[in-house]
Amino acid sequence: MGFELEGLDIFERMLLQRVIREMPEKVERKLTELAFKYLAAVRPLTPWETGNLRNSIQVTEVKQIGDEFVIVVGTNVHYAAHVEYGHRIKRGTEYVGFVQGFHMFEIPLKQMEEWIDQDIKRWLQDIVEGRV
Repeated sequence: MGFELEGLDIFERMLLQRVIREMPEKVERKLTELAFKYLAAVRPLTPWETGNLRNSIQVTEVKQIGDEFVIVVGTNVHYAAHVEYGHRIKRGTEYVGFVQGFHMFEIPLKQMEEWIDQDIKRWLQDIVEGRV
């Protein structure tokens, strides 16, 4: 899962591209900050019964691949997708029900999409004004 910035005007997009090229360390710090905000929203939505899952959700280091930066908030617990999206209940050879998913990754991502453009705009303004 991921998202794209859609609320930036042409000037802001050009400024962001310049910051990416000329100040990658600032981009890495901002992405790390955003990833930890996302993590803080994901963990409370993760069911407590799956303490192993909740504790396994981590933030990776930022990696630059070409002109893109990638940071991952996730887990390697094999049943995470079943908790996220839900799963069928099987008894013998029959499916007898469905357990709803918690959407602990999806819900915060949608919420983040609502405010991320404004956050990036403020951050770019701070860079222009020398506050970052």
